[in-house]
Amino acid sequence: MNITLKGIEKAYGSFQAVKPLDLTIEDRFVTILGQSGCGKTTLLKMLAGLTEPTAGELFFDDHLIFSKARKTNVKPNKRGIAMVFQDFGLWPHMTVYDNIAFGLRNIRSKKDRRDAVNEALIKVRLEDKATKKPGELSGGQQQRVALARAIAVNPKLILFDEALSALDAILREQMREEILAIVQKIGAQAIFVTHDQTEAMAMSDMMIVMEAGNVVQTGRPEHIYRSPAHAYVADFIGKANWMKSQEGMIRPERISLQPKEHARAQTGHVRKSLFTGDRYLIVAEVNGQHWQFYDQNPHETGSSITLYVQESDIHYFDKQEASSL
Repeated sequence: MNITLKGIEKAYGSFQAVKPLDLTIEDRFVTILGQSGCGKTTLLKMLAGLTEPTAGELFFDDHLIFSKARKTNVKPNKRGIAMVFQDFGLWPHMTVYDNIAFGLRNIRSKKDRRDAVNEALIKVRLEDKATKKPGELSGGQQQRVALARAIAVNPKLILFDEALSALDAILREQMREEILAIVQKIGAQAIFVTHDQTEAMAMSDMMIVMEAGNVVQTGRPEHIYRSPAHAYVADFIGKANWMKSQEGMIRPERISLQPKEHARAQTGHVRKSLFTGDRYLIVAEVNGQHWQFYDQNPHETGSSITLYVQESDIHYFDKQEASSL
């Protein structure tokens, strides 16, 4: 499905939560990434129909979903979508089965509801938990119930609002894999809001990076990481080492400890070595900037070090090439 936003915006009085934007979303799994307060959840809720835009138009394929000018606003339950919330949104007094069946009332027969719930339970591997209450489940199991409730209605589009933020690191990684597998299996499209760059990079076919109500860059994770359009994106996605005049940036993995042909040498002083499991992240002060790079061995704090960078590995944010590092 192609999701098209034309001039969509949302204002609360004089505050512009989402500034006017034109955007087309057609990839299978899309993440909206940004810091708290950047407008990503507001954008998601406008897609869901939970927040009415101040202006603009929204299309699902060629079907007009919202238009301020044409006074069109399709109700949330008529948009063919499902939503998974940060707090799971489960009814504590209902069983797992009844939580999943809740959204199917009045739209499916009793038999169809039973079949849809059982199928959803199988997909999230909770067949043996149907009679349990949410309070009897772990956090990961509760998240799977919320996902089962979403997929039971057979949506074309599933929206995730910081859906993994309540889970610990191990569960988050497991649920990332499960969500991707389930979304692919049911053939749905997904839009996933997060502030976690690792989550976004690992899950996305396409990323939408937001800052202060603006969409500052869209694209595949590899493209955004390697060719950030703004300094904000370079800092927010991955680690960035800045040149002394702040006109260019180099990623840690592109810094070498060995001389290379045409590489320029930079002298620095080691500030600390951080063990990351398979290597060390070294932090050094270079030309008044804190640089980070990787090595298989730690470096003594305070020691001098020579780093080598190639011009082709430096990403510039203006049209003028720097004459020196």
